[in-house]
Amino acid sequence: MRKLIILAATAAALSGCSTLVQMRNFDDNLVPQNANRTHTQESVGEAILLACKQLTWKCRIQETGKILGVLDIRKHQLRVNIDYNEAQYDIDYKDSINLDYNGEKIHRQYVNWVTNLTRHIDSELAN
Repeated sequence: MRKLIILAATAAALSGCSTLVQMRNFDDNLVPQNANRTHTQESVGEAILLACKQLTWKCRIQETGKILGVLDIRKHQLRVNIDYNEAQYDIDYKDSINLDYNGEKIHRQYVNWVTNLTRHIDSELAN
């Protein structure tokens, strides 16, 4: 009985140490509009590129309204598509290296990296 309890506790502890989280995209991020400033598709793209640069993402415009973002950290690489217009932007997973993506789950840092990028984009858009 004691061994069973120890085994169950060990299994529970190890399952809590998982480095994978549920995969999600970051869609429908609204661009702030106010009486003093309205954004164009071009100004939204510029804000996204500036936020990328601040965080050492390598971002480049693929076509009007679409940016490819690449983040290289140590042995990891994350690639996202950023679709945008004057009203909103979406950040969608494209592919990765060494992030253990299996179709449903991905390395937990993915969420942190994209959330950080989203916060910086929102900050640039608010200025």
